[in-house]
Amino acid sequence: MPPELQIKLKYLENRSNPAEVFEAMALYINAYKDFGQLLTNSVGLKLDFQFQLNDIEKSSILSKLSALPNSIDAMLEKAFYTSGNSLFQILTETNETKSEDQVESIAASVESVLADDLEYKIADPYIDRQNLAYVLKGFSAANEKINPGESVIIISGHEPGQECSLNTKWRFTGNPRDMFRGYTEPQEHRDKLSVKISVNEGNSVWSFRSHSLDRKFCARITHKEWLESYQNGLIQAIGPKDVIEADISYDIYTPPKGKGQPQIRNARIKEILDVHRDNGHQYEL
Repeated sequence: MPPELQIKLKYLENRSNPAEVFEAMALYINAYKDFGQLLTNSVGLKLDFQFQLNDIEKSSILSKLSALPNSIDAMLEKAFYTSGNSLFQILTETNETKSEDQVESIAASVESVLADDLEYKIADPYIDRQNLAYVLKGFSAANEKINPGESVIIISGHEPGQECSLNTKWRFTGNPRDMFRGYTEPQEHRDKLSVKISVNEGNSVWSFRSHSLDRKFCARITHKEWLESYQNGLIQAIGPKDVIEADISYDIYTPPKGKGQPQIRNARIKEILDVHRDNGHQYEL
């Protein structure tokens, strides 16, 4: 059975302004469609992400949707729904998102979840930060139509545990048009890195210190073969004084004048070449 998205809106009986219930459902569907398009673009696919309506149930409103046939395959659709659940989980931890740094953090987290669910033939995902801000604004606009005591549940796929309750109190208060308007300069070079925080499972970001830049930054390891070997225990654990030699890429984001200092963003560890151990021996990978 192909994956399916269900949006369930439980509204109050004798609700005033009942048209808002249907407006909210339309806004959620459109925001999720835009989110699906954002994820489609993030892996380099030149496709239009569109939903078809499969069914509507009454009492509480339940809309059942699936991606249009031949536009995207079931594996990607399922991966996108998992990424959607991760987004909604992040938004349960706060009632407001407004800054570029918050959007950046959300993007990096969703990228990691999406990367976990993609096959190797698919490009490493990169989510456009400003477009993500517009998507968040869309979900926030839908939340504004929900009254206290009402709830919205997203059910994706047909497996247990795919139900996610939305934090309808959450709002996006930033202005997407004014966000991520600084200058971005891509960089790519070989560096020596110390590991501050490693990840022993999945594709979440690691924390490194660059010896050439003398700066700390977070990055995801996209050298999948090395990462699998490390996480399976085939490579000795990296100690705090060990040094990784690797090819890396990242963006230097310089915000508009008066809006902060340059930052390292979208960092990737593309290939790990050597690990120089503190015991004086070198292990070639």
